[in-house]
Amino acid sequence: MSARAKKSPIRIIPIIPVLILLLIVSTFSLPVHHSPLNTPQLPPTGITWVTEPLQQVYNLIQSRFIGLIPGNYTEPSSSDYSTMSTIFGLTSTGVSQNDAGSILNASNLATQLNYQLIPVNDSATGNKYYVLMENTTVNRGWGSYLFAAERSPSTTQVIIEAPHPVTDFNSQQIAYTIFTGAYPDVSALLVSGVERTFGPNGQTDMAHRTQSIFETAHETFIKFGSVVIQIHGFDAARHATEPLVVLSDGDGGINGALQAIASNLEAANLSVGIFDGFTHEKLGAQKNIQGRYARAFGAGFVHSEISSIVVYNDTLITQYENSLTKSILNNFGFPAYQIDIKIPIIALGIMSFFFVAGYRLSKTNPD
Repeated sequence: MSARAKKSPIRIIPIIPVLILLLIVSTFSLPVHHSPLNTPQLPPTGITWVTEPLQQVYNLIQSRFIGLIPGNYTEPSSSDYSTMSTIFGLTSTGVSQNDAGSILNASNLATQLNYQLIPVNDSATGNKYYVLMENTTVNRGWGSYLFAAERSPSTTQVIIEAPHPVTDFNSQQIAYTIFTGAYPDVSALLVSGVERTFGPNGQTDMAHRTQSIFETAHETFIKFGSVVIQIHGFDAARHATEPLVVLSDGDGGINGALQAIASNLEAANLSVGIFDGFTHEKLGAQKNIQGRYARAFGAGFVHSEISSIVVYNDTLITQYENSLTKSILNNFGFPAYQIDIKIPIIALGIMSFFFVAGYRLSKTNPD
């Protein structure tokens, strides 16, 4: 019998292990129903809490914006930046690692810069916060910073920012409402201490300054995969053709958080426009400093411009606030489910076995 007439050995076709792998993944990579972590990590012990309405504390912050009242914005020194960065870092560690020592160290360090870190037990809700604000003896416009004292079980770190208080139509109160409504799924609320229009040459525009205490806080809390939502407002009379809300990530792209927020706003019957590089260009935040930094570190950035029509309508602004709160509490719809790491490992092992077996069989049965 000729060599051509010999029966070719049966080989394991590579497609077989691939099909098996797909079968495994489709069968087992369904939602893994682990016990849900619905209870946030409680604040560390050893902290003395001040029980009072958080809104009352925030009202004091709002009453002291430079521009709203007479005052002078003070440029921080390099030492000021370094110390504030350390304070922010200690506060972040204190919350994330349940470490009272870090919180106390941050509080002690804050006093050196005429700041106070106040542990507030909100008497209205029972939720706990850390409030970092300037002492009433100074008013330099460096901003105020609020942190959820409990650690959220959510996998996404969310930060709310209000860089243009008062000037952008009560944006600081809107940001506060979302921050407290989504407790503890929003890690921090960053609020500038000075109006955007105060001073010549826009030196108090914290969304466009590369150096400020506000930007220092932003950079401290940004992490890969976190989401920053920045609240702004626009005059409907000056932008008559714009929808009620314009969303942007600053460079014309779209991220998952932005999509989720847009979907919830539309479900609440609020018209939404998304900056795509051309449409809504004047409200696209292309020069926003915080947006650039967030994108560079792999964080999601959502710049939200709210029409004055919405801001001054109780029903519409409530719909807006509820839509963003819902988006955050739903973790923006991602991750859709958890994947058990054992599944791909087992699948890879089985696939490797078949490939090795096929290779060895082909060597023992040559043509």
